[in-house]
Parts: sequence; structure tokens; C-alpha cells
Amino acid sequence: MHSLVTTVLNDKRGLEIFFEQIAVQRLLPDEIVIVDGGSTDGSWEFMQERQPPEGVSLIVKQEKGCNVAQGRNLAIAIASGDIIVSTDIGCRWDKKWLAELVQPMFDDPNVDVVIGSWGVRPEDLESDWARTEYAYRGGLKLQATPESLGISRSIAYKKTVWEKIDGYPEDLTLACDDVVYNKQLKQMKCKSAAAPKIRCYWLRHKTLKQFCKEEWRNFFGAGEAAIWQKHFVLVTGRILLELFSLIIGIVILLVTSDSRISVFFVIVGMVSVMQRLLRLQNAATQLIIMNVPHPWFKLIVFEYMTKIYGMIGYAQGFRRGLSQCQQCRQRLKSV
Repeated sequence: MHSLVTTVLNDKRGLEIFFEQIAVQRLLPDEIVIVDGGSTDGSWEFMQERQPPEGVSLIVKQEKGCNVAQGRNLAIAIASGDIIVSTDIGCRWDKKWLAELVQPMFDDPNVDVVIGSWGVRPEDLESDWARTEYAYRGGLKLQATPESLGISRSIAYKKTVWEKIDGYPEDLTLACDDVVYNKQLKQMKCKSAAAPKIRCYWLRHKTLKQFCKEEWRNFFGAGEAAIWQKHFVLVTGRILLELFSLIIGIVILLVTSDSRISVFFVIVGMVSVMQRLLRLQNAATQLIIMNVPHPWFKLIVFEYMTKIYGMIGYAQGFRRGLSQCQQCRQRLKSV
């Protein structure tokens, strides 16, 4: 028996699409379990009135104020299936998604985890900022292999594995609980398989503000867990290098009129900036092909804004994690 679990908060439209597309899966789940974190947009009422496909059990539970990890753990604890399939509201699913995701477990009962592939489709991008992110990141996708680090928008695992790991880390406030969880899966040396074809499609935001908020949230969670520390140091250090090189160069010129020292500091900052621009050249070309206006402006703004928000989030999360996330950090020490 396999149970499909997910969480939701104020995404009624996402739920409507979820039920529509799960209902036409070639293989239906035996059970759907959804935990609502306290929606106020009608999502909770919609789920209570929704009828699942014939032969599928639907369980909905509201836990106001719970974070994503708490919601996932609650949904899995409620689930009756020995196989847990996890996804996120806010995706789209091909008809073959569920069947291909669980098939390796049907073929080989010794498989503990199946890493699902996922991606972003250009035709689903609804704004120029979404297209900017797509080009900036070189296309967003995971072509899964058994060695891939799974993400909870498309993954299947035995419930006994979840029990051994002691669930998702609930002391993480906003994000990265699935990153920590999947690091532990790798550490346990579970027998893994993959569903290599992309059948799950991740929908992206529309505004720059939403992308910045997402970056802040993701790195806040990473900071709480104290992962990606090298990335934080390198990214923050480079931004500060560029900023202070330009500021120091200008200040020296104003105070001493020594143009040689001033030019040196300005050049140091500009070399780093030019390296960024060279790296963004392919993305700019893609945006031109996609008819996005002012591609260079959008890429540069996206680059700096998301990185600044992300690094601020990391610093804030790391500080909180010192006192509030020791359980999660202790988990990772064994990874």
C-alpha cells in the first residue's frame, strides 16, 4: 500500500490542480494524506468537501501554525501505507509520475528510497522575472540517479526508513528540512533507485520580491541547520569585496587625491563584477531569445538581490540555530 502525502498553506488553486491531476494518474495512490497549516483562503474547506477518486482514501488534517517539517511528519504518521510518496502543492504532474516513481519498489522489494526527477518547463513561466531565474540558473531540473540528493516534491521511501531517521527535523523553521532528511538517507546507506524521467513540474514565482523571499527562506533554513557554510562565506565575502573595494577607492580619491591607489581598489572590485557579467552572458543570450526586455539589467538585479537576501537569511538562521536547532545540527554531525 502506498500513501501520497503533502502539506498546504493558503493555496486553494494549487489544491484544485493537485486533485485534478492525481485523479488521472495511471496508478492511483491507495491513500492521500494532506496536512493544512492553518489556511485562511478556503483551502481547508475545499479539502473537506473534496471527494477523492474511487478507491482512494482521503485524510485531511489541520494543524494551525505547524511548519513544513511538522506537517510532513504528521501526514506520514497518519498514513497507513508502507510506502510513502511525497510531493508539494504548487507543482504539476504528468499522468505517469506516480507509477514511475513507485515502480522500482514494486520491482525490487529491497529498494528503500526512489529519488524522483523534477524540472521547470519554460511554458509554465508566467513572468519575465520567472524567465530571468530560469535562464540565470541554466534551467531548473533534477535528472535523478540513485546517488542524487532527493527533494520532497518528488520522492518515495518506505515508512520504516522515516521511522529510523526519526522523521523530518521539526526544529527548522521554514526550509531545508528535506535536505537534512535526505542527507540522513544517504548516511544510512539505504538501497536507492531513481525515476529518471521528469514527470513532476515545479511552478515558479512571478515577482522579484517572491524570489528574494524564497531565497531568504531557503538560506535561513540552511543557516539554522549550519549547512552550506562554505557557500555563505564565499558569496558574502565576494559581495563585500566588491562593495568595499569601490567605496575605499572612491574615499581614497576624495581624501588624498592619489589616483593610483584609488584606481587599484576600483579595479579589484570591477574585476569581480566583470567575472559575474561574463558568467551571465549565456543567460542574457537565452533571455534575448525568450524576448525578455532589458535582460542584462534583470540578470544583474536578480543576481545581487537574491544573493543579498539569501546571505542575510543565512546569517539570521545561523544565529537562531545556535540556540533553537541543536537537535538538527546533532543529526548532521553523524552524516
